Amino acid sequence: MPLFTLLILGLLLLACEPRKKIYVAPKTPPAAAPAEKPPLPAVEPLPSPPVVWTAASALVRAGAPPPLRDDQPAQSLLDAIDLSLEKFVAVDPQALVRFGAEQVTVGRLVEGMRDFRDRLADRVRSEAFFDYLRRNFDFYASAAPRVVFTGYYEPLLRGSLQPSPAFPYPLYGRPADLVSVDLPQFYFFKEQNGFPQIKGRVEGNRLVPYYTREEIDAKRALAGRGLEIVWVDSLVDAFFLHIQGSGVVELEDGRRLFIGYADQNGHPFRSIGRWLLDRKLVGPGQLSLQGMKAFLNARPAQAAEAMNANPSYIFFKVSEQSATGTFGARLTPWRSIASDPRLFPLGALAWIESEKPLIDGDKQIGGWQKFGRFVLNQDTGGAIRGADRVDLFTGQGEMSELVAGGMKQEGALYFLLKKP
Repeated sequence: MPLFTLLILGLLLLACEPRKKIYVAPKTPPAAAPAEKPPLPAVEPLPSPPVVWTAASALVRAGAPPPLRDDQPAQSLLDAIDLSLEKFVAVDPQALVRFGAEQVTVGRLVEGMRDFRDRLADRVRSEAFFDYLRRNFDFYASAAPRVVFTGYYEPLLRGSLQPSPAFPYPLYGRPADLVSVDLPQFYFFKEQNGFPQIKGRVEGNRLVPYYTREEIDAKRALAGRGLEIVWVDSLVDAFFLHIQGSGVVELEDGRRLFIGYADQNGHPFRSIGRWLLDRKLVGPGQLSLQGMKAFLNARPAQAAEAMNANPSYIFFKVSEQSATGTFGARLTPWRSIASDPRLFPLGALAWIESEKPLIDGDKQIGGWQKFGRFVLNQDTGGAIRGADRVDLFTGQGEMSELVAGGMKQEGALYFLLKKP
């Protein structure tokens, strides 16, 4: 075979041989920087729901008695106990009262108070007396994580039995058309908890809310109905009398009328201090009773609006004695307290611990002093609601007003019940 032909044949054989694939690795692109994750939005913690106190949950038996002491004269305590015991005489001894989850008879409550009184009279608050209480009495503490103590006093107003330009502001007695409705008596509410008594008036065939403070004071909804029991010279003083619940009106001839609580219009109490603070009309340092009085007297144009922001209205009656509490007993300065009657036993013996203001020579609060004291639960108040509020009655006079007006301190509340 010619050489040329062999060369051609060899080239054809090489062309038909399958080609081997050569793998070439792809180029690796540069690593991209990791994308930044957007920050998580801040989550606001949900507010805790308000505590719904009941008589069964408001008091808990303390594991140990508090550090007992007492900073007031023993005689004032004996007097306060006697005033409660006088009122308990008219109560069925088998009636039940609540000490938290426990129900006890009025007879047992009274027996313990009498024993406490007898031991106090014999031992006059000696350490042996305190030791006797620790061994023979159970102490029931407020279940609230903190208890705020305020003060109230018996104000003195100037007034007249006849209206005049000098005495234009009436204090009203209880209106006959003020209706109280005990909701748990009605079938829809019988098995529900937390429905208190409500108040209103009948309009046609409907029960409607009673008149508010603005309707009574500014729009004169009760004028001309013969409900006025006395007229006073200051609407601001009358407003704070409503907050205190009782007081004394000195008439033009020097006689004095004791004015006591008769009823309330059923509207909720709204703090005038909070209203003024929210509108930046006063600073936190002006929220004492004296500071708020000074503001309202200096700005009459804003005073009416500020006072009307509290729709609650108190009706009064002429009393035979000064400062009578809801329990019916005459209040004892520094020994009587007001608390929520739905939660705590009225008339009962209690022990409190808090701080009292020290008034200096300029009639200012110069400091605070811790104290412990036995008291009687003899009163209530429109602003005193919940297991975390107590109002201490400070009596009558300038010092009482200064202490009550500046007091808003935390403390502890215990009720005493003799062991069975």
